[in-house]
Amino acid sequence: MDFKPSGINHITIRVNEIERAEEFYGEILGFELVRKMGQSMAVYKIGKEDTLVIVEAETSYDPNSRDFRVDHIGFYLDSADQVDEMATYLRDKEVTILSGPANRKKGRFVFASDPDGNMIEFFYEGE
Repeated sequence: MDFKPSGINHITIRVNEIERAEEFYGEILGFELVRKMGQSMAVYKIGKEDTLVIVEAETSYDPNSRDFRVDHIGFYLDSADQVDEMATYLRDKEVTILSGPANRKKGRFVFASDPDGNMIEFFYEGE
């Protein structure tokens, strides 16, 4: 497969307290809030098309289990068919598929793992 993403769409990071993170990224750094997704996720616009997604860690309630890290990196693909092609290609190369390919509201995605366990999302999102 000739994989040429058209860009990095987003980086998702886990935070321990969503309210504090929203204050930091939104108010202190001045990033534009694009949308909230439930009570534990927010998407901020950075530049013209890139986004930073913050999501509250599942362990945020337990002060002994602080969880902060890069959750995943998302790469744009140009069509839903390319998502399926990427999934087939990754399987052929014996890359671990974590989720998908599957549809979402505005597109299609597949999550895979790199050799060190970092999660990577390949996705298409229509209008």
